Amino acid sequence: MNESTAHDQEVLQVRGLRKSFGDNEVLQGVDLTVREGEVVVVIGPSGSGKSTLVRCVHQLESIQAGAMFLDGVLLGYEQHRGGVRPLTDKAVAHQRRHMGMVFQQFNLFPHWTVLENIARPHVLSHGVDRQTAEDRALYLLDKVGLADKAGAHPRELSGGQQQRVAIARALAPGPRIMLFDEPTSALDPELVDEVLSVLRDLVGLGMTMVVVTHEMAFARQMGDHVVFMDQGRVIEQGAPADIFERPQSERLRGFLGRFRGTVDGSAEVPLVESTEVGA
Repeated sequence: MNESTAHDQEVLQVRGLRKSFGDNEVLQGVDLTVREGEVVVVIGPSGSGKSTLVRCVHQLESIQAGAMFLDGVLLGYEQHRGGVRPLTDKAVAHQRRHMGMVFQQFNLFPHWTVLENIARPHVLSHGVDRQTAEDRALYLLDKVGLADKAGAHPRELSGGQQQRVAIARALAPGPRIMLFDEPTSALDPELVDEVLSVLRDLVGLGMTMVVVTHEMAFARQMGDHVVFMDQGRVIEQGAPADIFERPQSERLRGFLGRFRGTVDGSAEVPLVESTEVGA
């Protein structure tokens, strides 16, 4: 765990968040707090609202009720005539630059090189000059172990390598917080560890992170705070030891039962070797 870098300052606050798709309310009053240097891991069954939660935080989905704050600044809305109104697209884009997002799919541009996939969004979206953006991209590629792939195209990379490029791209602007939406779910099992090793390096650097994952060993070993969601609600949350060793609800006990032998003390999945990522 990352206890040595955890601080009291609240970076992200989510209060009473509600989100519906038609008649299906997928988030039903979710509360979440992420503090400086903290790794919050969100677990739960498929369809529990985990991915929708981080997509709402990144303002990729609109919300029906509740509020979200990044360093005390309201996300997605502004005060207006005694109430609030939605921000302009330009203002939303400005807020997003403080949050790095890594998706289940890699979302790389196939016609751009690896270097271009990291540097060009930094130039186009954030107004950074090309040389600075490319220097930053090369630095991050070295840190995720892909310095020799700068001139390659995504089709020439494995899935794990593509996801590492996606992580480097999200790190390029120097975000305040990183959001990961099941970053290993699209990978073959043998490629999962190379991506998790990058996440572990970020943990070691004190990066503030929200990680949605089905990787229970990662949640237990690397998380500071674990949140268990089911049917759009937070059922339990707490320190990894409390969630994995002393679950209070029958629902959480049943969920964890599917993973016994991979997260209990008798058969933990070993940590893989670090690649020393720099953010």
